[in-house]
Amino acid sequence: MGKLDELFGAIKGKRPDTEVLTEIEDRLLVDDVPGAIALLEELEKEQNVVIAVRMILRKILRMKESEETEVRLVPLLKQLVPYINGVKNERYRALLLGELAMGFYIIGAELEGDFALKASINLALNHPDILRDIIMGLIDAGLFPKAGYAMKFVKDKEKLDVVLVHLAEVLYERGEAEKALAVIGHITSNFHRAVALLHLAQFEKERDREKALQFVDWAIKLAERIEDPDARFELMLKLYDLRHEIVGEPLSLSELLARETPEETEQAEDQGPSTGGGSGGP
Repeated sequence: MGKLDELFGAIKGKRPDTEVLTEIEDRLLVDDVPGAIALLEELEKEQNVVIAVRMILRKILRMKESEETEVRLVPLLKQLVPYINGVKNERYRALLLGELAMGFYIIGAELEGDFALKASINLALNHPDILRDIIMGLIDAGLFPKAGYAMKFVKDKEKLDVVLVHLAEVLYERGEAEKALAVIGHITSNFHRAVALLHLAQFEKERDREKALQFVDWAIKLAERIEDPDARFELMLKLYDLRHEIVGEPLSLSELLARETPEETEQAEDQGPSTGGGSGGP
């Protein structure tokens, strides 16, 4: 039927989606956002609507960087709402609403952003990976209070840990070290806490070697407690590789293989990061 559909489409004068997408791109290049939005009506495949809406959203945000006013941009974002709500796939719709919310927030339309964010969260409740991606986007945009609100809806502890690792990394790179270390203290699993410290050590290795080594050593102590032997070994390998890279020595596999197992460290004193802070860790 695909070939017949193409034939009848050609007879009726309907253009293929690829041609419409190309014109949308061309219109965005010359800042004709209303013209690009109008072309969404011509798209047949849902995936292509998603692609086009995301292109238009990104263009609108770039216009904000060029000193465009909120008065002009808010109506443009609102014009996308019917096309987003027309997307039948719940996962796609949740992602687009999350991106729309960020768009509203970035241009200063907080009320509209809150409506879009709540709608995206409601749709994403049955899709933990999509909810995680929405929160990651909010964090990347520096919308930390909104990300914190969305985190309350994450039921899967492991996915919340992944989000907290990313939040700690972003905060640290923004110069908010205390907040970053406090976030790490709220991560529940030793694996993800160690991964967060690994990221901080990688960030510091060219700036402050002593601090980078301190982060690596804290991470190693946490990694030693990981129960999954494969996950423990792979993470320890990365940590020791980074440690020896920082001190300028080759990695010693015998040193790595000689490390204690979780059973042997069960009674050991934990010197790694904790929610209470202190000199023993973040």
